[in-house]
Amino acid sequence: MLAVVLLIIHTVIAAGLIWMVLQEMSKFAELGGAFGSGMAYTMFGRKKGLDTSGKITVGLAVAFFVMCFLTSWVLSR
Repeated sequence: MLAVVLLIIHTVIAAGLIWMVLQEMSKFAELGGAFGSGMAYTMFGRKKGLDTSGKITVGLAVAFFVMCFLTSWVLSR
C-alpha cells in the first residue's frame, strides 16, 4: 500500500516538474534559451536570483530527487 502511494506522489511530482520546466523554457523562445543563454545580450547582464516559478521548479526538482531514492528504497524491500 505504501509503495502505491509513493508511486502516485512520485508521478504527480514528475508531471509537475515537466510542466514547470516547459513553462520556464517558453520564457526564452529561441534555441539558446534551452541552454541557459536566453538573457545573454541584456544591458546589465544576466538577472540575479530566481523568480517564483524558478523557485517552484527547483523545489520540484529536489522533491523528485528525494522521491526517486525513497521510492526505490521502499520498492526494494
